[in-house]
Amino acid sequence: RKWFDFTDSWTLAELDTLTVRPDLIVHAGAYTNVLKAETEKELCYQTNVIGTRNLASLGIPMLYISTEYVFDGEKGNYEEEDYPNPVNFYSLTKLLGEYESRRTGSVVLRCLFKPRPFKHGSACIDQFTSGHYVDTLAKEIALAVRIFDRLPPTIHIGSGRRNIFEVAKETVPDVKETTTEEIFKKTGSRLPKNTSLNCSKWEALKHDYKA
Repeated sequence: RKWFDFTDSWTLAELDTLTVRPDLIVHAGAYTNVLKAETEKELCYQTNVIGTRNLASLGIPMLYISTEYVFDGEKGNYEEEDYPNPVNFYSLTKLLGEYESRRTGSVVLRCLFKPRPFKHGSACIDQFTSGHYVDTLAKEIALAVRIFDRLPPTIHIGSGRRNIFEVAKETVPDVKETTTEEIFKKTGSRLPKNTSLNCSKWEALKHDYKA
């Protein structure tokens, strides 16, 4: 962020004057604190929406890292064509970021990744995801960069359906159980219950690439 603040129009203006321009922007920068976003709305919006608009204004193709949280979590196994319906402010800004990214030749990549080890003391037993740890999904994103020209406008990447507690327990064996309702009572932030993704298109692309 100190080197390159994409929410700052002056920083973007400097990049736009470079004689050697990037072929592709992998836009992984974001405000990602789902619970704090309810009280830090301005910072969240400036980062996820205005910052993405700034990058898109450069006219450089973009791989925009979005989130499975753009869905309301009512059914799970979401396909790329399913309509999004965010249930919290963070998710809304990421969806708006998707729209902003489409100002240029972008691909929206929806996924969910966690830092290794899991950083919270508790994890939801009633919240289901296709997410994994960042070091695992980074390899998938790196492949998406290599085959960027083959990707559809939106692609889902994940590692199968599990609850967040199962994911957390892989790296923090003594993590405590909680629920989405308990978190809502404590923070006022609503978490979607089942945002697991259908990743069949991505798996087919990987198969074709390796073949």
